[in-house]
This record gives sequence, structure tokens and C-alpha cells, in this order.
Amino acid sequence: LSAETKQKLYLLPRLNAILNGTAFVLLLLALGAIKKKNIDLHKKLVTVTLLLSALFLVSYSVFHITTPSTSFGGEGTIRYVYLFILLTHIVLSAVIIPFVLFTYARGLAMKVEKHKKLARITFPMWLYICLTGVIVYLMIQPYYPVF
Repeated sequence: LSAETKQKLYLLPRLNAILNGTAFVLLLLALGAIKKKNIDLHKKLVTVTLLLSALFLVSYSVFHITTPSTSFGGEGTIRYVYLFILLTHIVLSAVIIPFVLFTYARGLAMKVEKHKKLARITFPMWLYICLTGVIVYLMIQPYYPVF
């Protein structure tokens, strides 16, 4: 790959952090909307959040398929903090996909009690994943190669 192409690919992690950060905010707004019984706004916010998460997944996959892994360069306690955040982020990211899809489908079908029951698990997990995605980016970003 040319240096110009590599430089463009290394913009994807920043885009991913923006997508995650935006999803985090939208999830909080969706919670606020449903607490105010604004079901229409809640549905719209969750739908946009789901789309952002899907876009993130595509962008993340493209980046990691096309670029070599970057090692975290921190040492000592911060390295363990980073690894803990990264590990929990990765594990929960794999686990959450069916939770999000079932929660979303139950909401759209207006199976309110089933939706609420599952959302109590899905929401904090999704929020954590979005937040830790931004944190992981901020921690690893200084170690990306410069072109």
C-alpha cells in the first residue's frame, strides 16, 4: 500500500472513536426519551445508534484487515489498565450483537415487557462498549505509525 493509502486507512480509528462516542451520546438520549414516554424519538435514536454501530463494525473490519496490529507502548500499571479495558471491550463486543438485535426487534414489535427486560442488560453493556471504544482509541492512538 502507498503511504497515502496507509495515511487514509489510519483515519479509520478516529472515525471509529467518533462513531462510538456519538453512539454513547445517542444511547443516553434514547434513555431520556423513553423515560419521558417519547417512544417515537426513542425508536429513532436507537435506530440511528444501531446504524452507527453497524458502520463502526464495517470500518473496524476494514482497518484491521488492511493494517498491521499496533502494540500499546505504555508500561507498568497503565498497560494493565489498557489491557483490562481492551479485553472487556472485545469480549462484550462479541457478546452484545444478539442482545442488541433481539432487544431492537422486541422494541419494534412493541413487545414492551420483553423489550424492557432485555434492555436492562443490553443498555449498560452497549453503553460500556461505546465508552471503552473511545478510551481504547485515545490510549492506542499515540502508538499508530506516522506517515
